[in-house]
Amino acid sequence: MNRSLLFGALVLTALVLTGCGGGSKSQHPLTRAAAGSRSDLSPAAAALQAPLASARLRKPLAAAAGVAEPVPADQVFDWIESRYGALMPSQELTQTLDVYKYRYYPATNLYVAIGNGDLFALGAEHTGGLIVRIAAVADFAQQIAACAQAARLDPKGNAVLPAEATEVEAPEDVNEDTGSLAALYPDLDTTTDAFYPSLPCESSIGGTLPPEEVENPDVTAAQEYLSHVESEGGRLVEHLLATPRPALAALGTFTPGDCFMLTEATPAAPAGRVKVDCNDPSFLNAAMPFEGRDIIYVNGLDTGHLFDRIKDPSGPARQEWPVDSSAFLSSAGYFRTTTENYWRAHLIEHLSVPVPSPSWPYAGWQWTATDAQPLYVSKPNRYLLAAWSSNQTIEYAQHALLTQIHLAMTTGLNVFTPPAYPASQVRPFCANGCIVIGHSTGPLITSSAFGRAHAGDFGPGGKQVVASMLAHVSMDGAISGSRISSIGMALAYGIAPIPSASNVICPIADELFGTTNACNANLSFVASSILRDLIPAVSQAVWGPDVDRSPVPTVTIAGGHPRGNQAAGITQLLLPGVDDGVVTMNSACGNPNPVFPGIFAPSGLSITQLVKGFEFSDWAPRLVRGVKIWASQKNLMTVPTPGYLASACTPHLSASGMVMPVAYDWVATPRDARNRYRNHYSFIQSLSEHSYDGGASPLPSLWPSYVGGLASELRQYAPQNVTGVTPVSGINVEESRAVTDPGIYTRTLDANGTRLLKPLDMRVVQRGKKIAFRMPFNIGNCTKQGTLNFRCTRWIWKRTYHLADKWEQKQSSHYVYEFVARR
Repeated sequence: MNRSLLFGALVLTALVLTGCGGGSKSQHPLTRAAAGSRSDLSPAAAALQAPLASARLRKPLAAAAGVAEPVPADQVFDWIESRYGALMPSQELTQTLDVYKYRYYPATNLYVAIGNGDLFALGAEHTGGLIVRIAAVADFAQQIAACAQAARLDPKGNAVLPAEATEVEAPEDVNEDTGSLAALYPDLDTTTDAFYPSLPCESSIGGTLPPEEVENPDVTAAQEYLSHVESEGGRLVEHLLATPRPALAALGTFTPGDCFMLTEATPAAPAGRVKVDCNDPSFLNAAMPFEGRDIIYVNGLDTGHLFDRIKDPSGPARQEWPVDSSAFLSSAGYFRTTTENYWRAHLIEHLSVPVPSPSWPYAGWQWTATDAQPLYVSKPNRYLLAAWSSNQTIEYAQHALLTQIHLAMTTGLNVFTPPAYPASQVRPFCANGCIVIGHSTGPLITSSAFGRAHAGDFGPGGKQVVASMLAHVSMDGAISGSRISSIGMALAYGIAPIPSASNVICPIADELFGTTNACNANLSFVASSILRDLIPAVSQAVWGPDVDRSPVPTVTIAGGHPRGNQAAGITQLLLPGVDDGVVTMNSACGNPNPVFPGIFAPSGLSITQLVKGFEFSDWAPRLVRGVKIWASQKNLMTVPTPGYLASACTPHLSASGMVMPVAYDWVATPRDARNRYRNHYSFIQSLSEHSYDGGASPLPSLWPSYVGGLASELRQYAPQNVTGVTPVSGINVEESRAVTDPGIYTRTLDANGTRLLKPLDMRVVQRGKKIAFRMPFNIGNCTKQGTLNFRCTRWIWKRTYHLADKWEQKQSSHYVYEFVARR
């Protein structure tokens, strides 16, 4: 249901509440109104008519082609009920009156009827007490015939079948891949999320909602404590906006080096080298990530820096940029070493082995369209690991990042060249453009640094650096900050939680700082750490304008792990909306909408019916997961709007890829889930835990490549529980495409036709339980198998998922390396 239809439906609902009731045949409203039936419509009725009449404008679905007989009235009514739950909130029986088949909905005092092939409605003054024609049933009959039907259930959840049903089969569990999304809907452009309102069928059928969670007084106290702390954040924002930023050395202009191709000696000519334009396509390799271009990695918040600073206040973690630059630039430097440790598993999985070692026999996992199966292919991409200190504020991280890229481009400092790098190529680092990959806090540093450098804040060399950055990939990025940092800052300022709040706050702080008594430790140094900049109000108000100025197109991947695996899942209780344990999807998707507990809810959607938005399942582990996802979707931390849920990067898919029953998408409002910082595009959303894609997650989450596993071994996200129970952890493998802006496909990065993103198809997966039986006539969703012999199916419950192609084996970061920055 689109927005205009929702508003029309709400108006119609309000009107029908004052309409006519039931009665005897002589007094029946349908009989009384029939003599004056008309076809002109009020605006509210026209809003109801529009989606039905528009069905005839779409090409028939392949599954519905060749419908030879009228669609049964019950099937029409069931379909309408499934789509317009606000108007028809109950399952009612079909009744007959004269030429009409009709259903009456007492909750809304509404009649919906079929007569002489037309659909009618009656129930309010907007019809003048007359029957209003909505549309011809034939106009949308093929759409209805393509849609599954729900079984009517008794109070115990058992299917109630027609009296004529025979050969009733046992209910069947379904977990079926029904095919390519693009192939199933060939008349729709399915490359972005814009097609979802055009789908003819409801994605969810049946199921039951979980019981409401009991309010935990400790969590309530922790929320109040944190809200009090954050209410003071406005003063910090005002102070930072009014205070000049630290004076750091400008980066000097430079002349990019030349590029050459080395030639081998032949009988006719000696070996030599030929000067070639650095953007020549001969430097590109379509079989390699990003066409073989150079890569820059920017890690996230490294809690080890905080741990070491607390344990040894005068130790190496106290060193600062740029005074102690060797700690960041030299091979044995403290921050360079921690950066290498941070990315090691990620580099082995996706590129090449950083240090020759028998411990890592495999590197460069892939499963492209030309590969028959998953395999390892060591990649030739050169890369730079940019080191920065979590114990300093973001201005120093920005400068450290740009300086290291500048040095790599001008001198090759700290550029790693793998053995597979083409020996015939001679080109400076980033000569034909670089791809930047950031994780967690890294994307906030990167986008804000690029925005500032583009504006000239870091001198002419900073502008040159940014001009050479082709694309930026944000993995689980804290682009709009993270509320977890507010806890650290509160303790740094000495704002101790009350005893009840400490039961929640202190375990999170202990994990953040690596202590067993963080709430009583001296954390004053944290006030000058990057945690200051990760407070959402600071990230958005102070650094958001710089993020919005970045000229480098940014592709985001976001996680919504059902518990997060951080501090035993406690962090989720304090993060508004869907999150990965550290960062909310609002932040990771690059959404600048303000989120402030008690004032601004997370971006989201209104749904047609609550139960349809819940990932119901008969399989206990998936049901447990669904309950946890449901809890995060409802964790708005403000007065809820009825039927409103926090969303992932698109309102149409949950973090698990389940298609959501959207009634209103809140577009162009402060709750618009599709809103983005300029030049930021969402690509993949998944059930990843925050640390996973960066490679810093602990066992058992490390990739098989890191422990010598075969390429065919399943890649699964961090377990849902700390015990690592296989049936629970093994189901968190889903990824979905979350493209909301078609510009991600048309954005050209160079003169060779490199696009920001290559299209990725999705698979349509149905999970549920259905029942089959035979009837002597067609009641809808029946297959004729002989005279007076129809095999019919009904769904007891169903959920639909749109999952990225090869989702069973790949993970978010794999899609990045295969689909971003490709010709």
